[in-house]
Amino acid sequence: MKIAVVTVYDGLNYGSYLQAFAMQALLEAMGHEVVYVQRMTEAENLALFTTERPETDCGPFRRFWRTVRNHTLLRARIEKENQYYRRQFPLYQKAWERFPLVTPEQLHDVDCIVCGSDEIWNPRNLNIDVPFYTCADYGGDIPKIAVSVSVGNAAASDFAGCPKVIRAVEDFRVILARDRRSRTVIGELTGRDVKISCDPTLLVEKELFRGHGGVPLISGEYILVYTYGLTKEESRIIREFATTHRYRIVSACMDISIADQVVNAPPLAFAELIERAACCVTSTFHGTVFSLLFARRFCCIARYPKITELLQDVGAQDRLWDGMSSADFEKKMGEETEPKDRELRMQEMRAVSLAQISDALATVL
Repeated sequence: MKIAVVTVYDGLNYGSYLQAFAMQALLEAMGHEVVYVQRMTEAENLALFTTERPETDCGPFRRFWRTVRNHTLLRARIEKENQYYRRQFPLYQKAWERFPLVTPEQLHDVDCIVCGSDEIWNPRNLNIDVPFYTCADYGGDIPKIAVSVSVGNAAASDFAGCPKVIRAVEDFRVILARDRRSRTVIGELTGRDVKISCDPTLLVEKELFRGHGGVPLISGEYILVYTYGLTKEESRIIREFATTHRYRIVSACMDISIADQVVNAPPLAFAELIERAACCVTSTFHGTVFSLLFARRFCCIARYPKITELLQDVGAQDRLWDGMSSADFEKKMGEETEPKDRELRMQEMRAVSLAQISDALATVL
């Protein structure tokens, strides 16, 4: 079949890119032709992330952000973030070349639409166009399935203001959610029995993420930190640990204050950044996935239930850190993880998910 994937393949974010990359590899391995539905041009994408979008095209959140940038003490910080996105953007542009693109108007020869994965059905995320990611305004006659979709931290009540989104979700032949919260919310919206499937990054062989190059030079042993932010106490504990063990603190793309080095690397270098690290700490979902796959020693700050859920499912809940205890951090980061049991669980989860995806695609054939 020719399958059009609808997902955030073009976010300036390692996780969003890697899940799209894995989805492409998965579907192609099943024998399908894969294209991606383009939501916006690259120029529009850069403008969105660097607050250069025309005022008339901005929603209320972006207009507020523009005001904050121009008239408050945060202006320097926001401009620093803009500079970060400009540095990263060329690396992602090159990576996006892997994805054949079509517009919503070019779907006439597509056999099936696959929506997923990640938090593409989260109306609380102001950067997510939920009508687009549910195909509410296009592709009406094309069979649709959802694979590993998530509503993030949204509740069923958050969809009340957009009935066309609910109608679009109800039109899907099969819906596979990525987490238990999403399963519950989508079930409430549709009255259907929603099953859970793994994130695509867990559905392919991990060798897929190795050997792509682009890993920057990092001198000496390092602790890799991949997080959108740390509390003062978390920062203090990580810094003390790194000083004691003579590790450099390397942040993958995020410009955190305690980093000795912030590396700007293409998304397909992420796995090797983790694999080469002495140890890792993360507070993100995909940081957790890739730590499970590649890190020798790691811990996760579980700010979201989806991280705790994943670690519990694979039997790695001992990797959870509360962000408060330096002794517990030292213990977790000093112990090499035992991957055998968790890899067995991941294999079982993968087998179940792959069977569900195959069955879902079979409804289209």
